Amino acid sequence: MKTRQEPGYLVHKIIEQNEKSSVDWREGASGNRSLNIQQEDFDRAGKSDLLQEAKELEQDGLIKIKWIEYGNDIEKITYRREKTGQFYELLGLVPKWKRLQEEKQTLCSLMQQAETDWLRQYYQELEASLDQGKTPADLDKYGVMLFDCLNALEKQREPLYQRVFSIAVLGGSKIFEEKLKSRVVSVLSRYHPEADDAMSEREILSLVYLEDYAQQLAIKGNLKIELEGKEIDYGDQVYGTVLTTDTLRYARILPDQSIRKIITVENKANFVSTPYETDTLIVFSHGFFSPLECTFLRQLIGKIPDVEFFHTGDLDYGGIRIFRHIREHICPRVRPLQMDADWYDRYLQYGYKIKPETLKKLENMRGTEPLMEELIDCIIKEKMGIEQECFLVQKRK
Repeated sequence: MKTRQEPGYLVHKIIEQNEKSSVDWREGASGNRSLNIQQEDFDRAGKSDLLQEAKELEQDGLIKIKWIEYGNDIEKITYRREKTGQFYELLGLVPKWKRLQEEKQTLCSLMQQAETDWLRQYYQELEASLDQGKTPADLDKYGVMLFDCLNALEKQREPLYQRVFSIAVLGGSKIFEEKLKSRVVSVLSRYHPEADDAMSEREILSLVYLEDYAQQLAIKGNLKIELEGKEIDYGDQVYGTVLTTDTLRYARILPDQSIRKIITVENKANFVSTPYETDTLIVFSHGFFSPLECTFLRQLIGKIPDVEFFHTGDLDYGGIRIFRHIREHICPRVRPLQMDADWYDRYLQYGYKIKPETLKKLENMRGTEPLMEELIDCIIKEKMGIEQECFLVQKRK
């Protein structure tokens, strides 16, 4: 008596067809489904094994065979969608609809914990993928570890070192850096409302208060604050000083300020070279300001509402995006300083070639930054950007 063989090629083929279909995998799917049998199927499975498997599946009432030559050659097999679950059982597998249902339940639980619109939007897109029968790549690759990380990040309100966060949330100091960091940056870049495509990786993570080192806001000017009950006047620091993370967090900005002008400077060399002025506060922006720095500067402006606010930076796509970020998150009335067509022409000889894809982004900015329109036109026309440090070369002549 010939022993029955283990489920093999045909069962795997039926499950593969079910998994790839846009509708067959769904719970409650009904109707006939067929598989044409080609010579390559016999070659792969072994003809005698495939024929035996087909006969046994037919005997069990799971398929029907359409023979070309009875007992020797099969044209196709037909099965009912309602019986697909039985094919999964033969291989000890969980049906696709059930796997996706479990994944969706996990996702719904995570969505209920989300507090921010950007994280909810991310989860909603994953949910839409599940509804289409596709396990999201993030879930497949990272499991819930990525989601636990994102849920913790959205709730942070104070700066935290990356490795401290990794220990507290993920259980190891290097897990975030080695396994999740690049993906978290990608998610934040796409969904976080304050993310900008000109931001660095460090600046993107700073949006959720994740730092790789302590923040230090360099300033030069007569700023007055109260810290731990003591009044501090930075006016004596004519060459500048730095405000640490805790200073930014705990300082109370005094109402009696003699500052009439604030100038934010993108690059360190230019900040250092800008001379001290008694009624001007000069601030090193180091690129995009972090949320904590934005909060501090907004509070300062609130104490001196008639203060003039200027920004000076690179004459390129990144510099213009930084100007926009300041306008949107710190001071709507900010004006550009040394960021106009005349200044651009003066330093064009020191320019660098801009990539075509960056020029395209600049073209898309036309009409969105009226104070920068002439500069944008110049950059697009010349296809050159100018770094702010070039201004210092000219000064020495």
